[in-house]
Amino acid sequence: MRPEYRNNRDDAPRAVAAMAKTFPDGDRIPLHLHKRGQLIHAIRGTMKVETADAAWIVPPALALWMPPAFPHCMAMRGELAMRTIYIDPAACRDLPHGPLLVEVSGLMRELILAALEEPLDYDEAGRGGMIAKLILAELAQMQERRMHVPMPRDPRAARVARALLEKPDAPGDLDEWAMRAGASRRTLARLFRSETGFSFSEWRTRLRAIDGLARLSSGEPVGTAASKVGYASPSAFSAMVRRNFGEPPRRILPR
Repeated sequence: MRPEYRNNRDDAPRAVAAMAKTFPDGDRIPLHLHKRGQLIHAIRGTMKVETADAAWIVPPALALWMPPAFPHCMAMRGELAMRTIYIDPAACRDLPHGPLLVEVSGLMRELILAALEEPLDYDEAGRGGMIAKLILAELAQMQERRMHVPMPRDPRAARVARALLEKPDAPGDLDEWAMRAGASRRTLARLFRSETGFSFSEWRTRLRAIDGLARLSSGEPVGTAASKVGYASPSAFSAMVRRNFGEPPRRILPR
């Protein structure tokens, strides 16, 4: 599918442009790209963002850096209050050239809100210009949180991966998913291993850990988060997260 171009602040007269927008629960944005780099952030609700190679689940405590002209699609979980910034390509040269999941500092959160108070043609020598410079300085300090699932490219494996992204607690073993994908068990297992670096079971477990952590970060009780990703008890979910990321859930993501 060819990505569509979306002009979100691409014509803004300054290097940094902020945008606030609300999306209903379940809303989707098809494959698209922007000329500008984008820090995808929301103060309420959770986003699932997918590129050709990976998928991320982004709660309000985190944001996803998306470089200029990088195709991606999005799906919203809960009413989503987006507060995002767009960076002119010329100002992105020293920023990461691939997507990056990052924690949103208190300073960055306030800078984004402050940028929204400024006009798009803010005074570069005034308050707006100082806010923009601080935003660029904060972006230069971004530290990656390696909490993504690599996406397979083969259509059969990708079909399975997207179904599980939609419903991480979906039941079924490798044989059942292979049948749904129109592939043999051996083929589906080989595709996941070769195209994601994980076995099918490892990939699904990692997805469940990431999705559950995002739910916890959004304020859901641990028991609710555990059940929504297929675990019968908080202790079983916590043990699975520790196996995947080396720490218990409460130490990994801020609320």
